[in-house]
Amino acid sequence: MTPLPLRGMLVASACALGFVDLACPLRPAHAQQAEERHGPTDEQRAEIQRAVHEAIQQDIRKVAQYKLPRDFFARMLPLVRQIRRAGIIPPTQTANMTLVTTIRRTQAMPQLQPILQQHGMSAEDFVMSLTAFEMTNAMIQAPPRKTKDTPQLDKDNVRLIESHQALAQALVHDMDVETEHLQ
Repeated sequence: MTPLPLRGMLVASACALGFVDLACPLRPAHAQQAEERHGPTDEQRAEIQRAVHEAIQQDIRKVAQYKLPRDFFARMLPLVRQIRRAGIIPPTQTANMTLVTTIRRTQAMPQLQPILQQHGMSAEDFVMSLTAFEMTNAMIQAPPRKTKDTPQLDKDNVRLIESHQALAQALVHDMDVETEHLQ
């Protein structure tokens, strides 16, 4: 899986492109023509950056507070292994999508749905659980420097991962094996 900081940068790029595309039809024709020649103004770029930053922070806060089930490892390890055996690459492996887009694309994978159902997970549970696990595990392994944007992790998730380090490493390994197939 892609480390969270890289995922954040890629999401920021995707969001920035989306905001520019959405804003263009709303401007007068002469402004659009000027922008096509010269790109967005510094003020427009700053507004896009603020909006992208806030959207990313909302996703990060949501993931940081997502509550992993107590049986997370018992459910997720066999699920990830079955997905790998089936040769399926879920959209959670694509780093340049927002959470909402990733969940929608996961829901739209007909070959993945029966496996998720067999393990009692919805597409949203799957995406949120893996993302929350990745973020929490990464911050446990390499605590970031505290800033105003550093998310407050769910304490139960931290305890779950810290008390099951061997299972956490096994899941990371299984997810890395999936990532190797993409390269």
